[in-house]
Amino acid sequence: MLDKSVADTFSHAASFYKQHDVLQRITAKALQDNATLTGHLADIGCGPGTCFKHFSEVSNVTAIDIAAGMLEQVKLNYPQYAILNCDAQSLMLRGNSVDSVYSNLALQWCEDFPKAVNEIERVLVDNGFCHLAIVADGSLPELQTLGFRTNQFASMPSLLSAFGVKDASIPSCNSSWRVLQAKVEKVTVYFDDLRSLLYSIKGVGASAGQVGNQSRAILSKSAWQERVLLAQGLASEKGIPLTYHIAYIHAQKR
Repeated sequence: MLDKSVADTFSHAASFYKQHDVLQRITAKALQDNATLTGHLADIGCGPGTCFKHFSEVSNVTAIDIAAGMLEQVKLNYPQYAILNCDAQSLMLRGNSVDSVYSNLALQWCEDFPKAVNEIERVLVDNGFCHLAIVADGSLPELQTLGFRTNQFASMPSLLSAFGVKDASIPSCNSSWRVLQAKVEKVTVYFDDLRSLLYSIKGVGASAGQVGNQSRAILSKSAWQERVLLAQGLASEKGIPLTYHIAYIHAQKR
């Protein structure tokens, strides 16, 4: 069942997503550098679409997103792609119909990540590949310093447990998955001011939550200025930092 509020939020961000997707472009490159993408590719949480032209063995792409607005952008950017409006936790695809799965910074929003992994397993062919980049715990410490409440993200051990393993370096004979690589990398992006930092989150459809017990919309001018000064205090010569911990998981269905 689609969460309409989440879908609407991401749909609203669709038209200006590319203005604020600095992190997404960084993680997409890292994810693709280690990816085996072939045949029928499912891009889960596709946003406005991703170019896969450098993967010559990809024959066709199904772009999947919870937000209809994002899929409208896909139709404009990549008219050759098939599009599918559904939740990652309930993929509207036949079993054993996909050769490879790609998902860049989308599955952290799933309420039930193991269910999403089960769905990926169901639609993948045997020996099919799965490549995921997921925001993990420890992310966005600067927002907490500035008094913003942030989402709670899963740890790598928790994410790996959905694949039936405790440690990627220790293969499990009982799992349906072979985890080829699992690592967490810190990625820091920089901004000229607090407003652009917040839009880097809101602009891609996510949210920084609340500021203390008040929403950003009703912050007083003095409270907002206080946070602007705090943010300036965090700045380096590169700008105001925003730090993410990104979990990269590369796995193959047995």
